[in-house]
Amino acid sequence: MNPLLFLLLFILFESNIAGDPPVLLKQTPNLITLEINENEPMELRCPVAITPDLSVQWSKNNEDLDPIWSTSNLLIRRFVLKIHHAHISDAGLYKCNVVNGFGNVQAQFQIIVKSNETSPNSIISSEQQNIMVWDVNSFNGEAPKFLARDGRSHIESTKVIQPEGTTVQLKCLASGKPSPEIRWKKNGKILSEDEYGIT
Repeated sequence: MNPLLFLLLFILFESNIAGDPPVLLKQTPNLITLEINENEPMELRCPVAITPDLSVQWSKNNEDLDPIWSTSNLLIRRFVLKIHHAHISDAGLYKCNVVNGFGNVQAQFQIIVKSNETSPNSIISSEQQNIMVWDVNSFNGEAPKFLARDGRSHIESTKVIQPEGTTVQLKCLASGKPSPEIRWKKNGKILSEDEYGIT
């Protein structure tokens, strides 16, 4: 066989089998954060340049989600993960790992589900696989409030004037369920218990 023809065939063969690993779409952030309300639908789309040779694996909090686990509420279709009605338990870190014969790429979604029965601050979130759950349905609490010495909740501002170098004792009476944690501040900075004798 002619060496030149052999070289040409080799180059053509190599160019047919050579390929590129999957790539994320331009300007995809390292972590995509989504906040949704409870019972709302949610759809995650894996932000990759789609080619026929790709396989996709979805996971939640580092546990693989198999498409055969699809339920009436969860649907996995290759590059798309759908939740028809988000529940508090759906909060977490979702990943889509996309693989072909030349490499892999991963996109991450931090999902925060806000409960319809709580304030905007009472949410379920997951950071670095440490899941924090607030069971607000079983919480029978009472918001913290300041108390005057006679038990009333209205407190008037008072000035305390003491000679320099003398001791001043200030009291803070508050109630709530659970018992509130009291922190003292001076000029916007939290005072240390040891330095100021806070008890």
